Formats: sequence, structure tokens, C-alpha cells
Amino acid sequence: MTPVERQRLPRSIRAAIEKFEALPMIGIWRGYPRVSQGELRMTFEAGWDPESVAQTFAITLLENEVAGEVFLIYGDESTRYSAGGDHWWVRIVLPSQQEINIDWTARQFYNLEQPHAPQHRDLPCPLIWQSDRPGEPVHPVTGTYLLLKSQQVRVEDSPGDVRDARTGLPRVLSSRCSTCIFRPGNPMHLDPGQREGMVREALARGSWIVCHETLPATGKPIGTQAICRGFWDVHGPDSLGCRITAALGGPIYAPPPTEDDSLVS
Repeated sequence: MTPVERQRLPRSIRAAIEKFEALPMIGIWRGYPRVSQGELRMTFEAGWDPESVAQTFAITLLENEVAGEVFLIYGDESTRYSAGGDHWWVRIVLPSQQEINIDWTARQFYNLEQPHAPQHRDLPCPLIWQSDRPGEPVHPVTGTYLLLKSQQVRVEDSPGDVRDARTGLPRVLSSRCSTCIFRPGNPMHLDPGQREGMVREALARGSWIVCHETLPATGKPIGTQAICRGFWDVHGPDSLGCRITAALGGPIYAPPPTEDDSLVS
């Protein structure tokens, strides 16, 4: 493995990193190891654990149309020490077959390892390195993993981008779509408690639910998504992201999609 400086990365990857590190939720990971056990616990309880961080960053890469394939990497049973188990990061396989690894939560190992390793106290956040051999199970901090799994993350998994290109403010549907999960009668046939779970996750992220009819999986281009109007109406006051949007003069309203139309900014 070989360390990689950020300025040597492709521009699209650098843009994704800059976008991601601006999120308030990533701040606590950048603050490691100078965090309390209480802050650590709250981070995990809020759904901002290493796996979730890696998953969210993988989607951010796709939203920035990174050239190459994006993988969520899971490692367990490090050969170096027990603290290295159960860790996640993102691997990008570029068209040249170069493998770039990006780990936003590597600083936690300073807190976990006994005794502490001084060289891990001020690790870069994110930690970036190149795989020297395709698919190698090596991490700069934890060493070789006996078990390494990779799962490709595709654009179909992306919630897209709700930001209006002209103003930078998030879009919200001007009215609820015909199958909105907040309409009576459960038109999307969700399992009991599923909608409530989605709401909890969105609020824990300080974010929102994106309207399912605008998702990239439906064929809508990334950058034409919109916040679910039902979520905005019911839970907007509880969502940090929605409150900030309103404070900045937003949102930008967009008509619900139909079979013949796509959203316009």
C-alpha cells in the first residue's frame, strides 16, 4: 500500500471529499482522538458509525460522477491487533485499475488500541492510500485483514442530489406525489414501522427523505431529486437540514414527477 496525497487524486474524487468534509456530522470523526466516550457513544447512536460513514461517502462519490467503480470495503480479524476488527472504508477502482482507498474513521484506532500508538494520533482525515495489489486486504493502521469483503455501490443506490443548480438550495416537491409514503392508506405498501425507521434515520443525520419517485433508480438524472413533501410538511421542524434550508430562504419548489415529465430546476 502507498499513501496518496489529496492533490494527486482525480478532480472528481477531490470534489467529493470537499463536499463530504463540509458535513457537520463528519466533524466529530475529524476530531478524533480528542473526543470523550460520551461523544463516541452519541456518534454511533446517531447512526454515524464507520459503516454508515463509508456508505454515505460512497454515495457522495457516485453523485459526483466519479470515473470508476465504487466499493464498500469491510474488514474483520486484523492480524495486527484485535482493535482492528469490524471496520469499513471505501475503495475506488479507476479505469486504469488503480485502487484508491479512502477511510474517514481511521482516527478511532488511537482510542481503541492499547497501548496507544503516537503515530496514529494525528492521522489524516480522511486517510487515503493506494492498493499495491488488486483487492489487497491491507489497511495502513490495522494491517492485513484475515476477512475482507467488498460490495459494489451503484448509482441505483444513490438518493441523488436535491440541490438546485442555480441557488444551491434544496428542492422540495410543491405537493405530495401520488404514492407519497405520508399519504393515508400506505400506497407504497411499506412494512409496519418502515416509514418510522426511515424518519428516525433521516432526523439522526440532520437530513430528510428524498421522494422515491425522483430517485435515480427511477431513471431520473442525478441532480433532479427533491425532498419528499410529506416529510417536509410533517417532520420539517424536527430536521436540522430542513430548518437550515428555511433559514437560508429555501426551499426551491418543484412539481411532482409524472410518467411523462421529469423535475425541472
